[in-house]
Amino acid sequence: MHPDATFTLAINHLSDRRIQEIVSPRRKSIKSYASSSSFKTSTDVQDLPSRLDWREKGVITEVYHDEVGMIVTAVVSTELVETLHAIETGKLIAGSISQVYDCCQQPVDAFDCIKNMSGICRKVDYPKELGKCQPNTCTPFATFDTIKRMGKPDENVMLEWIQDSTLWAEMNVQGKGFVTYSGGIYDEPSCAQHDLNDVVQIVGYGSEEGKPYWICRNYWGSNWGEKGYFRIVRGKNMCGIADLIIQVANTKKSVATQQSPLLFILFVAAIIPMIINH
Repeated sequence: MHPDATFTLAINHLSDRRIQEIVSPRRKSIKSYASSSSFKTSTDVQDLPSRLDWREKGVITEVYHDEVGMIVTAVVSTELVETLHAIETGKLIAGSISQVYDCCQQPVDAFDCIKNMSGICRKVDYPKELGKCQPNTCTPFATFDTIKRMGKPDENVMLEWIQDSTLWAEMNVQGKGFVTYSGGIYDEPSCAQHDLNDVVQIVGYGSEEGKPYWICRNYWGSNWGEKGYFRIVRGKNMCGIADLIIQVANTKKSVATQQSPLLFILFVAAIIPMIINH
């Protein structure tokens, strides 16, 4: 490593595997939503916290350990939906990656598919792959009504979006030292911004000794990186991390929320005459 390197390497369970073995099976599973364009950061955002880590708020499930045959899009799309549900309800429930794997095979868009199924089921209700989609075997517990896709790379917009929930990010994991990364802030010039071949969940951001970074959850097990996570330099579109960003959200008020003002008005209208007569 270069003496000025900001990250460390270590032998791990992937050290004896070629990068093609790790990346190639997943490359076909990743659907691009926009073409990569030249990176340009927008005007600095204002009034945002200097750091954010959704793990500290109790809305992130355990790090997933990839299994042979599992498609990464099923993993990360499930993670985004279960996290959104936890943020909105305060209840952290593991979603069924197996259900999304069975029902949302590529070239189907995972988020469109989940939305059409009215959400994801709990992991305990759909614990393993069944070989074909059987959505009626369980009842969805978490869903969304909006899929936000960033039109062009902009890490300041990402900072704004992540205040609401976590982000889906596609990136290139073929940069020097990424597979054997063990800690620190990954900042490697050899990591290209094109040929995006993997997906991660961005769960936060911060800075260390003046160097800004994103906090990302990988799916290579808790023995990889920083207990299954990695930090990557922020502001450079490192490894194309800002090229293809997706976030799910619930922007429509529930029926109960929409009716509550009307119910309150009716309640007041009914009780005022009673008070006057009394």
